[in-house]
Amino acid sequence: MRCSPDEIRHQILDAEPVLKRLDIEMEGIEFDPLLPSSVAAACARVERVIEQLFARFKANPILGPLTKELKSQYIDGIQAKVLHARNGQ
Repeated sequence: MRCSPDEIRHQILDAEPVLKRLDIEMEGIEFDPLLPSSVAAACARVERVIEQLFARFKANPILGPLTKELKSQYIDGIQAKVLHARNGQ
């Protein structure tokens, strides 16, 4: 399904509050970096939240691919906290 340039612009404007909500949701994810099940649950929550918030933008050629990048970015952040916690002991 292709989007017209006007639809894409409208979706990008619609995405602004979604991106703000994403920041709030991600800040609320707490986990124990030394507990693998907690880390796995945090990563799963990142994926769920992003999928839910960006579901309506999948056809958008700009915002659709952003979903994958955001997942990777936030999961990389979790993994960095895990490495830091392991090295800090």
